[in-house]
Amino acid sequence: MAHNVKGYTLQQSEYIKEIDCTVNLYEHDKTKARILYMENNDPHKTFGIAFRTPPHDSTGVPHIIEHSVLCGSRKFPLKDPFIELSKGSLNTYLNAMTYPDKTIYPISSQNDADFHNLMDVYLDAVFFPNIYKNDTILMQEGWRYHIEDKEAPLEYKGVVYNEMKGAFSSPEEVGFRKIKEALFPDITYHNESGGAPEAIVDLSYEDFLAFHKKYYHPSNSYIGLYGNLDIEEVLHFIDKDYLSHFEYQPVDSQIAKQAPFEKAKEVTTYYSVTEDKPNQLYVSYNCVTGETVDRELMVGLGILEYVLLETPASPLKKALLSEGIGEDAFGAFQTHLKQPIFSIMAKNVNQDKKARFYEVIQETLQSLVEKGIPRSLLNGALQVKEFELREGDFKGYSKGLLWYIGTMKSWIYDEDPTIYLRYETLLENLKAKKDTGYFEGLIEKYLLNNTHSIKMTIEPKVGLDAIIEEKVKNKLAKIKESWDEETLQAYINKTLAFNESQQTPDALEAIQSIPLLKREELDRKTNFPRFRKDKKNDTEYIISPIFTNQVVYLNHFIDLEGVEEESLPYLGMLVGMLSKLDTKSYAYEDLSMAIDEHLGGIEFHIQALHKVNQENTFKKVFVVKTKALFNQLEEQVKLVHTIINETSFDDKRRVREIIKEMKSMMEMSLSGDGHKIAYSVLLAGFSQAEYFDELTKGLVFYKKVCQIDEEWDTNQDEVIANLKKAYSVFMNRSRYTIGLTVDEELVNPCMEAVEQGLNQLESTSIPTTAFEFKPRIIREGLIYPGNVNYVAMGYNFKKLGFKYHGGYLMLKTILSMDYLWNEVRVKNGAYGCFADFRKSGNMFFVSYRDPNVAKTLEIYRKLPDYVENLNLSEREMVQYLIGTISGMDFPYTASTEGYTAQVYALVDTTEADIQKTRDEIFNTTNETLRSFAEAIRKVLEQNEYCVFGNATSIANNDSLFDTTVNI
Repeated sequence: MAHNVKGYTLQQSEYIKEIDCTVNLYEHDKTKARILYMENNDPHKTFGIAFRTPPHDSTGVPHIIEHSVLCGSRKFPLKDPFIELSKGSLNTYLNAMTYPDKTIYPISSQNDADFHNLMDVYLDAVFFPNIYKNDTILMQEGWRYHIEDKEAPLEYKGVVYNEMKGAFSSPEEVGFRKIKEALFPDITYHNESGGAPEAIVDLSYEDFLAFHKKYYHPSNSYIGLYGNLDIEEVLHFIDKDYLSHFEYQPVDSQIAKQAPFEKAKEVTTYYSVTEDKPNQLYVSYNCVTGETVDRELMVGLGILEYVLLETPASPLKKALLSEGIGEDAFGAFQTHLKQPIFSIMAKNVNQDKKARFYEVIQETLQSLVEKGIPRSLLNGALQVKEFELREGDFKGYSKGLLWYIGTMKSWIYDEDPTIYLRYETLLENLKAKKDTGYFEGLIEKYLLNNTHSIKMTIEPKVGLDAIIEEKVKNKLAKIKESWDEETLQAYINKTLAFNESQQTPDALEAIQSIPLLKREELDRKTNFPRFRKDKKNDTEYIISPIFTNQVVYLNHFIDLEGVEEESLPYLGMLVGMLSKLDTKSYAYEDLSMAIDEHLGGIEFHIQALHKVNQENTFKKVFVVKTKALFNQLEEQVKLVHTIINETSFDDKRRVREIIKEMKSMMEMSLSGDGHKIAYSVLLAGFSQAEYFDELTKGLVFYKKVCQIDEEWDTNQDEVIANLKKAYSVFMNRSRYTIGLTVDEELVNPCMEAVEQGLNQLESTSIPTTAFEFKPRIIREGLIYPGNVNYVAMGYNFKKLGFKYHGGYLMLKTILSMDYLWNEVRVKNGAYGCFADFRKSGNMFFVSYRDPNVAKTLEIYRKLPDYVENLNLSEREMVQYLIGTISGMDFPYTASTEGYTAQVYALVDTTEADIQKTRDEIFNTTNETLRSFAEAIRKVLEQNEYCVFGNATSIANNDSLFDTTVNI
């Protein structure tokens, strides 16, 4: 129902069936600010404000401002309102994102008061930030010269500076940056909005402020609202407290269009490796393809990218891999730009195969145009897209959040913001066009005959990160030498003043400016997932009878008890192989097409599930997750049992292709997951469950895959035999537990169908012998070719005689949001740092994109003193209680509720167990928190740590490590 609101003009109001919302588009009368309200009865509300922010250079000013406006404002004059909100809000989302041409500040919450508070803090931050009063914000969040005495070397420090050093540690990120730079030489996309490390240090305070003053104005804003709101009240608040304080101001923020090239270009750049690997090229073919506002074209090209490159049956992927061109071939379709980029990439390509990469692309695409794309491939891809759109499962995030961000693909370019909220007509049109040569036409126009394209090669350079670091070091040394005594002392004084400002706590009244819910407004009762257990033919079913709109979420949990240690890495390999190999019923290409045609998705995972009520025990499971519409149930069951009962490992060439693909995918995730690698290796030294994870999906597993790949020519028969042995685990019905999430009336027919599949398996007893675990002391440096570090330290407190208590979860919030945030991030320039205390007893602290090693370990060692002296006020206690509960009360979707229930049932976790933890959190006092200091002290006295870091940092701290390893 449309609402006229004083101070605004309602320009458009329309019910959109696909999202079940009435979409109201307003314009603020005074400033011309744009407001889009997606109106419905959803209590999970969303607010967002975006600005068009095209960068004029690569200093990263849009990104640094994104960080900086959240460091204090007019109403909320403390140093870090963002972290204060994170400590004490019931938000389900709280973040900000910098894109190449826009910056978005979205929040969501299910609590009305909390939603209003978050909206108020974010609006005040973007319109009235303290950056104009305080230049130390730029020094902290962007970059600064750091020097504490005359003899010390001059350094660069800053949160975004270190974040982007980490971001460009991976060859993939280097490649994407250079691709964008090369395809758009004349417009804003040539610049790096996140900031290139070498350019960030050129950003002046004056340019920093000028950028905010120009672009962060209501006349350049795009405000989104979603959910069950009193829209008149909300819009009145936004006008009264914010928009009415401004006059209309024309803002020149238009995103220009890059003129197409007359001729395709070739570009070469470099990435860092730790040892000489001369043949490991990354090669790509990249085309500018239309405009993002053409949604039919975007979905069509997205489907085409999926068809060509994303499945085992994809003809272009198959053609590239069959010729041995690289270890993996994949696609990327970037639609977050006005002019999207379609990329075809191959990784670890031999120099002598580089030319052939482009020839195969040309030959394969030309053949598809002439002979036509197989209909089964197109039908499957269309079904996958339709299922994704209709299911609308946003994994617990507010639908409004994702829909608001989606509107930016058209709204930001002055087109109808509802384009990306509709899909019915679009799907009908694409289905109708699939037999008319439409998709073949896309190949011809945008991929074969497109001169607005580049061929990109990324070549390895040994020790490039060290070369860059040395160059920066020399540059800083020359800058220091150029300073006279007076200038040098001025910078020392500035550094010391900065340090002091970081250590000066906020005034109490500034902290109290952040609004806070009351303790009694919090729900003391846990939100336990709904389920019941049933049994058929000795197989246990864990059933969540939840409305799923006819979608069947079916999970097979396969017990891995008694599996020998040597088989575990091979089970890990099966995660990446199942559904990609031939079976008795299907060639692997046909299997892939059948999965796309009949299912909404299939996934494979291995998990170690801790049994918290039984010390030192855990359940090892292999999980097969599927989802499909109920009318495809028969095919869903049939496909699962074809995969777990009929897979063949006889095609050695195909097995080898998948091994190379797995290796490639793991390598691509290394730099982004450095913190996980560091703490996983650490925990595996003293935790059997974490050691299991290392064997099946961690660094040990990655090294095993690399070894198998390197030794394939001599050991392939042994590898195949080991894969078959591991696969035989699936043949035993006794190992199966079934998880089923579906509408109540569909439970019985689903169980009957599943039984038909299980009846194909024999039941035999399960061995109970556990694999042997030998703890080892971890003081390890893992060297990778990057520019930052990830520092993990910890141990298991239960092994030292301490018990778990729910209050540890509150302490996790306190340490992550206060002590570690201030010491590791704010004062010492890491991008992030957090603590974790698990019910298993595993305790660890880890930093993310950290310039330091020894300094961070020293900060960890001071944790017990900090905890021992905790004396929180009642306000602080409530604040941390809220922040802790917020992390526990993420809203369920049907699939996440069902899966959570299944995991709880498998490890015998009851509602009483979860409620006990929640009660302990609510009853936590200062005395409770201080009592944890001794456990932390004893854990840290074990002096166990792992650093995933760059060669220079590891070498400079060599005395800290018992072992160092090149990754």
